[in-house]
Amino acid sequence: MVQRLAALHDRHMRLRYVEDRRTLLWAFVLFPLGPALALWHPSLLPWLAPLLLYCSYLSGVLTHNHNHCAVFHERWANLGYGAWLSVFYGFPIFSWIPTHNQNHHRFRNGDGDMTATARHAQHDSLLAALSYPPASSRFQVPALVVFVRTAFRTGSRQRARIVLECSVLVSAHAAVWLAAVLRHGTGIGSLTYFCALGLPALLGTYWMMLTNYLQHVGCDATSPDDHSRNFVSPFFNWFVFDNGLHTVHHEHPGLHWSRYRELHRQRAEQIAGELNQGTLLGFAVRRYVRRARGAPSSVAAAAPEKSFSEAQRA
Repeated sequence: MVQRLAALHDRHMRLRYVEDRRTLLWAFVLFPLGPALALWHPSLLPWLAPLLLYCSYLSGVLTHNHNHCAVFHERWANLGYGAWLSVFYGFPIFSWIPTHNQNHHRFRNGDGDMTATARHAQHDSLLAALSYPPASSRFQVPALVVFVRTAFRTGSRQRARIVLECSVLVSAHAAVWLAAVLRHGTGIGSLTYFCALGLPALLGTYWMMLTNYLQHVGCDATSPDDHSRNFVSPFFNWFVFDNGLHTVHHEHPGLHWSRYRELHRQRAEQIAGELNQGTLLGFAVRRYVRRARGAPSSVAAAAPEKSFSEAQRA
């Protein structure tokens, strides 16, 4: 029996890169662990908050990785995995194709990029950063609507993916809510569902758009070297699957995440020093909190902001 299961795995669920064993461990063990423990005992929720928030952020990271470089060789396995990620990301992950893969990577925060940071606010600030995700979502809706309509009108292969991800997302959240209510009653059950799965899933898209803002704000979209900001801490990148190394990702969008580190090492000296920061959180604190308090910040001085029109003329 074990040999038959192994043979089935070899034939039908082949990983393209061995490094994605850790990806699957995170996706199929770590992601459901928090909601499962909360459903078992809601009093654990305060202790589970760090895990739930981390998995909320990682749902976007793994979604991003899968949309650029599929995890499996087989299409059906990739479809199933994408539907599973949609549950924790809180939105069908096909949405990345028209808004991110086809648009952001083409225009790279410059003219034509519907998610351009300067399109939301002329000058960078903490308020601009925190309000960017909902504004960016609004800018992306038209492209998403066109993509879905085109898929259904032409009968493309994306139609099956759209239906599957939407169906699994709604069904899974409804099932978890119902299970929580049946076990703990309407009030406690609904609150448990919301804190353990609903809210973390809602935040998944927010974290990714906020990260996009921090990776590009103040950078020169027209520069071959300085179009993106990197977060280079090895400790930070282990937890986010090397997604802090953003310059090489833009230059090789279809490349597997495990190859970023070596490419960045070869590339780092050509990138402006102030665009190679340590961790994302550390950068945000220095840029916004310390600057608001009047403390000296080399980051703020090194990356002067441009208006949208100025950025396009540069």
